[in-house]
Amino acid sequence: HDFRPEYRQIVEIRNHFPKAVCIAFTATATPRVQKDITDSLKLSGNNIFVASFNRENLYLEIIPKTNGVEQTIKFLRRYPNQSGIIYCFSRKQVDSLYLDLRDSGYSVLPYHAGLSDEERHKNQELFIKDDVQIIVATIAFGMGINKSNVRFVIHFDLPKNIESYYQEIGRSGRDGLRSHCLMLFSYGDIQKLRYFIDQKEPKERQIAEKHLNSLLDFAETGICRRIPLLNYFGEKHQIKKCGMCDNCNSSDKDLVDVTIPAQKFLSCVKRTNELFGAAHIVDILRGSESLKIMSNGHDKLSTYGIGREYTKKQWLFLSHQFIHNQLLDVNNDFGSLKLTEKAFQVLKGELQVTGKIKEDFEAVEEKQIAENYDHLLFAALRVKRKEIADEMKLPPYVIFSDKTLTEMASYFPQTKNEMLRISGLGEIKFEKYGQIFLNEIIDYCEKNKIKPETVAGNNLPRKVSIVKKKSHNSTGEKFNSGMSVMDIIQDTKFKRSTILNHLLDFVKENELLNPERLLEDSLLTEEEIEKVLKTFAELGAELLAPVYQALKEKISYDELHLLRIYFLAKNK
Repeated sequence: HDFRPEYRQIVEIRNHFPKAVCIAFTATATPRVQKDITDSLKLSGNNIFVASFNRENLYLEIIPKTNGVEQTIKFLRRYPNQSGIIYCFSRKQVDSLYLDLRDSGYSVLPYHAGLSDEERHKNQELFIKDDVQIIVATIAFGMGINKSNVRFVIHFDLPKNIESYYQEIGRSGRDGLRSHCLMLFSYGDIQKLRYFIDQKEPKERQIAEKHLNSLLDFAETGICRRIPLLNYFGEKHQIKKCGMCDNCNSSDKDLVDVTIPAQKFLSCVKRTNELFGAAHIVDILRGSESLKIMSNGHDKLSTYGIGREYTKKQWLFLSHQFIHNQLLDVNNDFGSLKLTEKAFQVLKGELQVTGKIKEDFEAVEEKQIAENYDHLLFAALRVKRKEIADEMKLPPYVIFSDKTLTEMASYFPQTKNEMLRISGLGEIKFEKYGQIFLNEIIDYCEKNKIKPETVAGNNLPRKVSIVKKKSHNSTGEKFNSGMSVMDIIQDTKFKRSTILNHLLDFVKENELLNPERLLEDSLLTEEEIEKVLKTFAELGAELLAPVYQALKEKISYDELHLLRIYFLAKNK
């Protein structure tokens, strides 16, 4: 076990008191760790007493992380004025989330090793006394605290292993009342953990990798969550349904046929040569016009824009299920997705996929299609779609979705402009297939003496023209939404210098919210930062070279670039 070195030295005390009775206590320990403890302390002929690890009053829930801040706030609305702890992976994440929650009106304070001893003690006392309801913390928080009325624990980021998870959720519900333990599960967090695991020595790395895999098995299980959790600690859980976890409370009626969405997603992964992660695949399916999409030519793909019926969050939730159902493998180093053998069975129509489609946080406005659409025209369009699909060796939905055909059979478009107002039909799709379907509709109307202008409900929905955002506006909006510079780099794959250039352009035209968050990415001390800002005030921020020279070339251009953005944002 990865004990602190000091723990290994405890046995030396026993040598001084060889006849003294020795008792060792620990909150959580797997059978292997129990053996390690007894061996380290040289407890021969010992008796081991293990109480049950099952905390029956804790409700366990794990959901995919789509927008962590938004999901956290939505969760907190269910527990107004209740005490809770939110655990984050890093100090920066703690500070960022704390500010977001504070600005949203919550009674909240941060806690991590970067704060002074005095501030940490003060924040802890305020929380214990219920003067503050929520603590956002790293794992440094909670040791020795026995606050009985903690009603919830949120893991904003993945814990490093099951032991950490169990110890941290164990700080809730100590009064025996129902408490809620939520984990936001992200494959991006797995990559962060693997990065730190790779820095360890080979033997430690092997153990840490095993711990992480156990955590993933727990997070991705479809059975009662207490079964793998308690089994990890060597305890068999006899009840198949505990009634106190998301899996046990999920009924089969919640499952729907998601074979077609799965085929769309898997087809898109294949057409991008299995080089990209879930977020990029979702952007293609939803017809994003991002720079990354355009520069890779992914707007030319047959799967581009065929998934607009679901929100980005819903698609990401589905992608987690596809991974869990072993339709996709995730590259641990780069996060790219790769099809499995089961995936090809799904694409061939040999295997059905069932899953859940969660509602998005915001109500999605659906276009109301009249139920009395022309069924004969719809059937004719489906036949035409099938002919084209067979000829091109594509699934029919890649050509047009049923929703698109239903709108065509409802509105009887007669021109290209009217066709472009139909859901799921853009310029690219029209160039490929639009004229063929338009001719079908016109011929059908002529044969059946239908005059579109007299058809009830022929008010075509306006096609909202999407103005392609400039890159710097997109980057600025990401920052204003709460993403850090590092988050944006990981999301866009742009270089740091490019992101800083974008933010510089953005701040010249717009307001940058909470610019203090930029300082999280600075490696300078507070004194150095103050000195740089003072120099900008004296020399101006148009050029960096004079500032660089005035500071005797001791501050890097990268730091100056970052602090110039902060200076401009604060003095706008």
